[in-house]
Amino acid sequence: MRLRAPALLMFTLLTALPALVAMSGCAARRPAADSHEIFDEQTGNTLSVVEKPLIFARERSDVAAYARDYATLVAVEVDHSGAFNDYLLLYRWSTVDPRMSPEPDPAQGELRIVTDGRAIILTPLAVMPVDLSRRRILHLPDHGDVIAHAYAVDAATLRFIATSGKISVRMPQEPLDMPFGIWQDGRPALEQFLGRTSAP
Repeated sequence: MRLRAPALLMFTLLTALPALVAMSGCAARRPAADSHEIFDEQTGNTLSVVEKPLIFARERSDVAAYARDYATLVAVEVDHSGAFNDYLLLYRWSTVDPRMSPEPDPAQGELRIVTDGRAIILTPLAVMPVDLSRRRILHLPDHGDVIAHAYAVDAATLRFIATSGKISVRMPQEPLDMPFGIWQDGRPALEQFLGRTSAP
């Protein structure tokens, strides 16, 4: 049976409609991790943020019971018109009363990640990129006194951290240079982050 052009067009649309509906349903069910993409209206950049950070802690029973120092690491990728840059954000915070122990110097922030017999030494950027300013969606701790630093990293470094075994971090410029052990393990989330960003 031959179909005239208008009828053929209508037939094509009707047969394609179920597929389009199915595709729209899939789009509506995108992975939850995609919700951690942010469009920065101020800079025009798009940020991809790891779904769960790595949180390290060290006990401070020397000053108070149940007191701890914390170091939160957050992986972020910034897409600037197709140019991709990877960063680690560090949030350094503590439940120790500052009257009992001096806070770290905000001007210093060398970070040493120790894992599998290797030390990754990172130097903070002199200026925090505008995109990475303090935002709750970038896993900023809900704590009054937080010192933040940003470090430029590459995908290979992030992948090494994500697949590492025993891991700890140190802040060698702090008066108390003792290691922070893993408190909340965000390495599986970091692997997922690397799987959905531009990192090769």
